[in-house]
Amino acid sequence: MRFHCWLMRFMHCLMMMYYWFMRFMHCLMMMYYWFMRFMHCLMRMYYWLMRFMHWLMMMYYWLMRFHYWIMRFMHWLMRMYYWFMRFMHCLMMMYYWFMRFMHCFMMMYCWFMRFMHCLMMMYYWFMRFMHCFMMMYCWFMRFMHWLVMMYYWFMRFMYCLMMMYYWLMRFMHCLMMMYCWLMRFMHWLMGFMHCLMMMYYWLMRIMHCLMMMYYWFMRFMHWLMMMYYWLMRFMHCLMMMYYWFMRFMHCPLMMFYWFMRFMHCLMMMYYWLMRFMHCLLMMYYWLMRFMHWLMMMYYWLMRFHYWIMRFMHWLMRMYYWFMRFMHCLMMMYYWFMRFMHCLMRMYYWLMRFMHRLMMMYYWFMRFMHWLMMMYYWFMRFMH
Repeated sequence: MRFHCWLMRFMHCLMMMYYWFMRFMHCLMMMYYWFMRFMHCLMRMYYWLMRFMHWLMMMYYWLMRFHYWIMRFMHWLMRMYYWFMRFMHCLMMMYYWFMRFMHCFMMMYCWFMRFMHCLMMMYYWFMRFMHCFMMMYCWFMRFMHWLVMMYYWFMRFMYCLMMMYYWLMRFMHCLMMMYCWLMRFMHWLMGFMHCLMMMYYWLMRIMHCLMMMYYWFMRFMHWLMMMYYWLMRFMHCLMMMYYWFMRFMHCPLMMFYWFMRFMHCLMMMYYWLMRFMHCLLMMYYWLMRFMHWLMMMYYWLMRFHYWIMRFMHWLMRMYYWFMRFMHCLMMMYYWFMRFMHCLMRMYYWLMRFMHRLMMMYYWFMRFMHWLMMMYYWFMRFMH
């Protein structure tokens, strides 16, 4: 049984050695396979890099070749926008000048109506001025009459003042006599009674003078106020005459003013009409220029459409080759990782295979030792 055990172990080591050797050889072949794939990726990468560089150079070549035409086309585009803006400006300005022209037209009618109104008002204020002139003569006559009457009433008032002084003196004389007779009454009652009656008499005369003085003073004040009243009427006529004359003069001046405004409207209407016509002509001019730029743009577009498409084609192809080149780079990294993985596995199986070889040697030594010991014990036994 011991022999069988050692034999099996030895056979097992032989088979495992063959198994591990096959695995090691498989790793060697796989390593060669992955190395070939990695080299293939390197070469493909170089190939796509060359293609990509070729497209880059071609793209630069077409870009330099057609840069002038592209710039020319862009220049036409910008010029077209510029002329279109000028054309739109003319349209808006034409509308603006037309509105100003219509405004002048309406204002001319307005100023003409105002001018006609001034003409009619001038006649009206002239009639009022003539009426004031005639009324001024009337009030002046009345004023002169009141001046003469004022002198008359003033003389009467001065007469009243002097009479009042006269009657006051007589009244004071009565007062003094009343005192005199009162003194005498202490001696002569009848004399005093006579003085009383005389004092009553003179008092009545003084009161009559006071009332007359009040009467003549009122008449004088009445004449003063009337004189002021007629003076105010006369001055009112003077001022009204000045007022109506100013209103009358205002009408010729305003008539001239409205006539100037009306003439100004006529001239402005002509001016705005000229500006409007200028805008129309300019609009036609800019429209022609804009249409010319449009046609030229279309012409350049058609002329260089082929080159533009070619350039775009090179751009897209460059992107395509660049993607292929990047794909090669990534694949190269991928196969290189697989190749490194194979190397490490090969090292692993080599170690296992060497381990089996040493173990096989070990078990073979043990088996040989057992054979020799068996022979040794058999000899001893036989002996």
